[in-house]
Amino acid sequence: MAGNKVFPRTQRIGIVVFDGFEPIDVWGFVEAFSISRFLGTSYDAPPAYPFEIKLISRDGKNVKSSNGPSVAPDWDFARALKEPLDLLMIPGGEGTRPLLDEKKHPKEVKALLAWVHEMDARISTMTSVCTGAAVLARAGLLDGRPAATNHSAFSWVAGYGPKVLWDSVSRWVDAGKYVTSAGVSAGTDMGFYLVSRLAGRAVAENAATAAEYDWHRDPQAPIFYPQQAAT
Repeated sequence: MAGNKVFPRTQRIGIVVFDGFEPIDVWGFVEAFSISRFLGTSYDAPPAYPFEIKLISRDGKNVKSSNGPSVAPDWDFARALKEPLDLLMIPGGEGTRPLLDEKKHPKEVKALLAWVHEMDARISTMTSVCTGAAVLARAGLLDGRPAATNHSAFSWVAGYGPKVLWDSVSRWVDAGKYVTSAGVSAGTDMGFYLVSRLAGRAVAENAATAAEYDWHRDPQAPIFYPQQAAT
């Protein structure tokens, strides 16, 4: 606790990592939460902080990002089912394709979807960045709900969720419990939005300023043209 101030509880953010995850999907999202501070405190202030972040892999072993560094997860899937979490995020990247390849890895895919369902029953907010939406869609969690995904991989992801109300324009979509973003850098914008939703707009604005990040606050305003994914 910083000084004599009493702050809201620290919320715990879980992020799934797997071989071939897209680095910015994870690290851009992480930065929004890791740089956040309670109002009246500075970046250099000691804990408590608004958020604690945990990386989660299937077996807890190191995984290599797509064309990038490896990471050492904090938890495996089993421990994640025992620990309190407020939010779970599934990133995208080339690794999502083998992750959902039921022809080559039927047992692994079945186990992944079962774990996602178990986590969904325990967590108040489920999110995805980029093609991570394919996992939520394949699990049936997005059926009947609006959702976003990577514009370049739109058709591939949409194939896993024919009942999903896919949005081919927005940077991210808030469907209540389920919040999904378009590709790569859109996940960072969604991250700051989620900070705002979970800890207040002032905390998110201070975090964006501390990160010197040009936060695109309006999910309906594409930053590249043509404006939408090819459908």
